[in-house]
Amino acid sequence: VTLSLWTPDLPLAFRAHKPPTRVQTPQIQHQNTASSDSGGFYSRKEPETCIEDMEGISSEKAVKVKADKSNRKISEDKSKRNGNPDERRRKKNRGTKKKVRNKGSNPEKIKSVEASKERVEIMRKEKENIEENTKDEPKQNFPERKEDGRIHDLRVAMVGNVDSGKSTLIGVLTGGELDDGRGKARSKVFAHRHEAATGRTSCISQHIVGVREDGKFVHSNKAANLTAAAKNKAWREVIAESRSVITLVDLAGHERYLKTTIGGLTGCFPDYACLIIGANMGITKMTKEHLGVVLALNIPVCCVVTKIDICPSNVLARTKRHLFRILKSRGAKKQPFLVKDEKDVQTCLKNQSTKITPVFLLSAVNGKGMGNLENYLAGLRPRQSWDDEAKTVEFNIEETFNVTGVGVVVSGTATYGRLVANSTMMLGPFSDGSFKPVLARTIQRKRVPVSVCNAGESCAVAIRSVKRKETLRRSQIRRGMVLVDPSSDPKSTVSFEADILVLHHPTTIKENYQAVVHCGIIRQTAKMVRIKHKGSGECLRTGDKAAVLFRFMVRPELVHEGTTIIFREGTTKGVGKVTQVYNDSFKNIAKETEVCAAEHEKKESS
Repeated sequence: VTLSLWTPDLPLAFRAHKPPTRVQTPQIQHQNTASSDSGGFYSRKEPETCIEDMEGISSEKAVKVKADKSNRKISEDKSKRNGNPDERRRKKNRGTKKKVRNKGSNPEKIKSVEASKERVEIMRKEKENIEENTKDEPKQNFPERKEDGRIHDLRVAMVGNVDSGKSTLIGVLTGGELDDGRGKARSKVFAHRHEAATGRTSCISQHIVGVREDGKFVHSNKAANLTAAAKNKAWREVIAESRSVITLVDLAGHERYLKTTIGGLTGCFPDYACLIIGANMGITKMTKEHLGVVLALNIPVCCVVTKIDICPSNVLARTKRHLFRILKSRGAKKQPFLVKDEKDVQTCLKNQSTKITPVFLLSAVNGKGMGNLENYLAGLRPRQSWDDEAKTVEFNIEETFNVTGVGVVVSGTATYGRLVANSTMMLGPFSDGSFKPVLARTIQRKRVPVSVCNAGESCAVAIRSVKRKETLRRSQIRRGMVLVDPSSDPKSTVSFEADILVLHHPTTIKENYQAVVHCGIIRQTAKMVRIKHKGSGECLRTGDKAAVLFRFMVRPELVHEGTTIIFREGTTKGVGKVTQVYNDSFKNIAKETEVCAAEHEKKESS
């Protein structure tokens, strides 16, 4: 019975409980089973091939069998020459039935078939003209890869709705093993116990997969909650066998952790974003939110539709249509391209622009479509260019740790210059806006000890206070602080001006409106002190542009001109770019407020 479930095409005798009844004599059966080339026991063997070996059969019967065989051959030859009237009659009736069936066909069914043919033809033409359509689009100006022995790092951020399969996909890509449909792959990605219990990511975690010279992946099938020594060993093995490394940033998908996701997109500096969509769930509210943030930050995005193995065909087609409609809308202005084979992957890699958006259909359980995504990721190159020749050094702090025997360890990304081990740096800004000297003792990149961290690379740095009498505590360090070169004379600020665009707001925005501002790794509540609007009045609505003076509400920060910002509050969302930094502090805010009030009165009087 078990064999019949997996091999339905076997003969009926193999699927039955009792062996088939054998009509022939045992000696004839032995002859039939011995002929393995003719199909075994169930092969049809002609009588004349075994007549000479028969025992126990009289010669008269053998002669009779030969005569019947020869008569049968003669009749078959005559029917072939003259034509079989039964066969002619059967063919004639078959043709008439087909004609009658065509006459009574459903016209709506014919229209649907013609419409499907037209859609296939349209898709074929779009696929052929994809290169011509992207000729005028600006291609990505990739920085030249320096062959200096470095391990080049490509950052890809995974975004999407909760339960869409982000952590599972990362587990399959990094581990090299397919999922069992019960959370086996994602269990190796979760870093906290409550994440494994709920099955939902709540923090920002990074996972690596290596790429060899031939484009094949180097996997590490180790869980994320192992000991530090085991994780260090696994990562070092991947680095040793790889030419380049792909860092997959796992971000949260639940609406509760939206601020964490935005902070990961602005602070981790991803080169590309991968929008994960569950085929059975479709496009949800959080899918649109994450896509809007990615588009606002101008990050190239590719779409991955997962769980196609459990999704009905009509639901999958509906999800695909909805996704294509959103990508082609006025807000996105993207050109979706469905990737089906290796040729389509090469087409996407050759025509990389900010407009074309590859769409992959895959399943992490049966592995369908996984090869196309792996080949696409292996062919990507880092998009951002970093100035590692700058005289000043700046290192953004994202996380802090306490390591036994080492002390305080900070992790983050170097944005300017080169951070060298055993060098003196300035840590800040603290709550009063000051910077304190610290010593960067040792550096680890991808859990491998290094002596230098170049711009654009992520690493962990062990620091301590330069003054022996002062003790540096982890509680004093927070996300958003920086390590800078003492020669750069860093200055913090609480006020900055930015040109903004209001993406959505239910009513109007006026002065003293407060929102959460994301500026790189900085996340803090800020107040709109002054609004310069070109339109009538000083109220901002959806779609309005203005120059706004922001002021932090809690502590000073280090802000640079030209940095992209995102502000949000409830359903309110907006983007902008920093145009001016005032380098003030909370002590002289009163003077600044008086100046702003005076300018406001002059404007009203005029």
